Amino acid sequence: MNKIPETIKPLLHDYIKAIEQHFQNDILIGTYLYGSISLGGFDENKSDIDFVTVLKRELSKQEVNALKAIHKELNLHSLGRRMDGIYITINGLGKNNQDLPPYIYCSNGKIKKGYWDVNALTWWMIEQYGIKVYGKEVSDLNISSQWSKVTENMEYNINSYWTKKSKNAFIFIFDDMIEFCVLTISRILGTLEDKKILTKIEGVNKAQNILPEEWHLLLKEGLRLRNDPASPSLYSSRFKRAKECRKFLAFSHNLCNEKYFNEVKTDIS
Repeated sequence: MNKIPETIKPLLHDYIKAIEQHFQNDILIGTYLYGSISLGGFDENKSDIDFVTVLKRELSKQEVNALKAIHKELNLHSLGRRMDGIYITINGLGKNNQDLPPYIYCSNGKIKKGYWDVNALTWWMIEQYGIKVYGKEVSDLNISSQWSKVTENMEYNINSYWTKKSKNAFIFIFDDMIEFCVLTISRILGTLEDKKILTKIEGVNKAQNILPEEWHLLLKEGLRLRNDPASPSLYSSRFKRAKECRKFLAFSHNLCNEKYFNEVKTDIS
């Protein structure tokens, strides 16, 4: 647990102790961290604690209720509600949501059943960067992830998710959306450029190197909102900033499709 921030360790200690007491080895295979923690980019004020707990079988209704009680208790920790993760059987490793039945997941410290953020990027990060907290080593899970699938996921993100978002001009008035958009798109651009997963901050730094100077002010605004949101905006108007952000989305959309996604399609053909 050397890579895990000290502030998170008490929470994880209590989590592992609780699931061992309630479920023991007849159900549990292991718990693994990924995301910002495994990449060394955890922000105590904003980052989620992304985890996957792998099970030998599906949980019964009684066991799900026990899990709800565990997370309710964990929410007493200052970072308890930051726990975002999935409880998935060994047969589900490496699969995307469309190939999985509804599963148990944790969002904002609450247990639900349905579908969470499970895709090619999830499995790539766990296989390449995952941190074992409990149980088998990551290498023993035999996860088969492919970079081409990660690129496909990012193509969907750019061409579907963000294309739809960009049509709603109103949401770009808000600070949270500007931060989310600038940092997420920068991360996608940097990751595609370097062919490795970057943190959001690394993504913005990379974007400053690969994007024209006309976008640098917006990139700095995204960093300001991330690191010091109480400081004055770099823009004189929220409306001007919103318009700039939507133009940034359009530019990034075209860049990704011309430079990165076409490369993948050419390689495949």
